[in-house]
Amino acid sequence: MNSAEQILSVNNQKSGYTQIEQTLWAELESKEVMRLHCNETPFDIPQNLKQQLAQKMIDLAWNRYPDFNQTQLHTLIAKEAGLAPENIVLGNGSSQLIQQIISCCSKFLSEAIIENPTFTFYHQVCQNERIPYRQWNISEEDYSDLTHFPQVSEPSLIILTSPNNPTGASLPLATLETLLKRYVNCIFIVDEAYGEFGGESALPLVNKYANLLVLKTLSKGYGLPGIRFGYAVGSASLISLIKKYTIPFTINIFTEAVVTEFLTNPSYKNVLKVNQARIKNLRDFIFYLLLEMSDETSFKVLPSSANFLMLRFYDAALLTQIKSALQARNIMVSYPIAQCLRLTIGTEIEMNKVVRIIKNTLNQYKCSIKELIASEQQVVE
Repeated sequence: MNSAEQILSVNNQKSGYTQIEQTLWAELESKEVMRLHCNETPFDIPQNLKQQLAQKMIDLAWNRYPDFNQTQLHTLIAKEAGLAPENIVLGNGSSQLIQQIISCCSKFLSEAIIENPTFTFYHQVCQNERIPYRQWNISEEDYSDLTHFPQVSEPSLIILTSPNNPTGASLPLATLETLLKRYVNCIFIVDEAYGEFGGESALPLVNKYANLLVLKTLSKGYGLPGIRFGYAVGSASLISLIKKYTIPFTINIFTEAVVTEFLTNPSYKNVLKVNQARIKNLRDFIFYLLLEMSDETSFKVLPSSANFLMLRFYDAALLTQIKSALQARNIMVSYPIAQCLRLTIGTEIEMNKVVRIIKNTLNQYKCSIKELIASEQQVVE
């Protein structure tokens, strides 16, 4: 290929890239609402796998109650968790189990200790069950710092999350063990709703500590919030106590069919593995992009072990501008605490758009600040 041909080839490639970029941006400007506020996975189950499941549901006896004891499902989940069936209690999503556990523990424990910030549903349930609670103000920089952990003198319910929502930080097992040894008369809940995306799981500690409960769900890492399924793992004696507060037939036959298929069918397992890796890789890449554009005057982005990133803004005006820019484009994100924005990891196209909006808004904001400073200097002169 001569020089002229090389130049023509390069120009054609550039033209092609420009067309791709224009097409991509045009697609991004659609009016469809972008859901980046509920920490859902953006990747649905392939249609052919759904059709296979639908056929199995057709073959079920809809006119019969589910197995009262959910024997087969208990056995399957126990195998997944590496424990025995008597260590497992099933629920209609982890939220139902949170309600059940707190309802049970409120009958014999003095109070609850809840992280701050965290999932606000814990506070709601404690209020409903009339169990008083205090907060542990966790550090965004060091989740292992127990300096401000409340003094606990009475048997209490201690509710922890790993990874934490909304910060994305994971609780080191060494820190958890320190607390378990320090407060042997307390019951601990470790909610691992986002555990498939990173962090250390507390499941290996269940047989070691009789006062530990670990909550798992298929809503986040498995991408199945619509089927409503979760489970709690703990010592046989503690699980037996929790089961006394179980509502009959919590798990319906359709949920059981989906869960069974996902945990036994290699095709589903492969889909889950690919989707989880895709989200984690995209999360780390977006973290890197946001970290590059952040500074001590605009915002910082927190490292995350979950499927979301939290941005803490140093300037409320900048956050307001970014919030307006996102709302104008039908992009829903969460604002869980003051001066912060929580961004669920969506598809590659969705994240491309969000990063560009944040970058453009940040540049415009910095330009306006420079212009304001320049005008003030002119006035002084």
